[in-house]
Amino acid sequence: MTSSVSGTTIMVLACLIVSMGQLSLGLVFPVLPGISQALSEDPERVQWLISAYLLAFGPVQLLYGPLSDARGRRPVLLAGLALALAGVGLCLLPDASFEWLLAGRLLQGLGAGCGAVVSRAMLRDSFEGPALRNALSYMAMAAAITPVLAPALGGMLGDYAGWQSVFVAMLLYLALLWLVLLTRFRETHRGPRLSLHPVRIINSYRTLLGQRHFLGHGGMLWGQFALMMTSVSVLPYVMQHQIGMSAAEYGRWALLPALGLLLGGIINNRIQFWVRAEQVLRISPFIQLAAGLWIMLMPLEPWLMVVGVFIQALGNGMAFPNAMSRLLEPYRDAAGSAAALSGAMQMLSASLLTAALAQAGVDTAFSLGLCVMLGALVLKGLSVFAIGRF
Repeated sequence: MTSSVSGTTIMVLACLIVSMGQLSLGLVFPVLPGISQALSEDPERVQWLISAYLLAFGPVQLLYGPLSDARGRRPVLLAGLALALAGVGLCLLPDASFEWLLAGRLLQGLGAGCGAVVSRAMLRDSFEGPALRNALSYMAMAAAITPVLAPALGGMLGDYAGWQSVFVAMLLYLALLWLVLLTRFRETHRGPRLSLHPVRIINSYRTLLGQRHFLGHGGMLWGQFALMMTSVSVLPYVMQHQIGMSAAEYGRWALLPALGLLLGGIINNRIQFWVRAEQVLRISPFIQLAAGLWIMLMPLEPWLMVVGVFIQALGNGMAFPNAMSRLLEPYRDAAGSAAALSGAMQMLSASLLTAALAQAGVDTAFSLGLCVMLGALVLKGLSVFAIGRF
């Protein structure tokens, strides 16, 4: 374990790094209509500025993990952020066409993908046991609050200074983060450096996918994230179509579920030294099962629906750092590869589930509550598979 001073520094840096990916998405959402109007592009085509970023951000993690295990966390972070900076720079070229913006977002995603992997790996390098759970809780809280704040900030910047100001804000954030990492971050990976041979990388991923520990704890992690994304994607339909809210009214209510994630992380930090990670992972599905029942059975009132999703998010906030810490514990020397494969599977499972829900027409409170209940039962089964005991 690191000293308290360096440990605090590493936690703060990890939170800043993991926020990079969320900011790069959230800041852009509010200015998409402005970009469409300024460049005379169809709104559907402008949506590719989001898709291109995600298309690069997800799969590239599988490269950054082994690379950070072989070359170290610091050089990979500095190189990835430099690539992301270059991508934002393309978006700020004078009279940039939509094609230049698209290329810039793709390059930005390729660079920013390092953050999701290395932020987790550097915490695993530096902490053990309850201290690792504590550090991951803070990172989860940062990841929960950033998607709430980023669209609000992007909207204000877009209204005040135009859509380009959002990319200026990204450039400043990434540049400052790069300078902070250059001056304050010291290498955390002090174990043996692994080979970058493609056969070894493929075999390491194959080995991870064949281990009960990785599949069980990874499954809980991916399931928690997919459950959270289910609520986030379906709740707007419940609030706006079933209840009749405007988009602006829903935006104010949508802040509350994020507070559930934060509260779950805070509770986890308070109980971590006297409640084991396994116990939290056994209990959290029951919290989410109660949330599913609440959403299904309560009257269609805005505050009742939000309370249900708040309870479900509370369970997410408690479970996420515990599943992540348990997942990474055996892989100290290969934390990058384990974090990379876990991150890629997390995004894949969430995207497949949300696509399936859209195809199935899940857009009511009853169907959302049913999905949360079924998800909670699956998570409970995974906890038994991974940990044993009911």
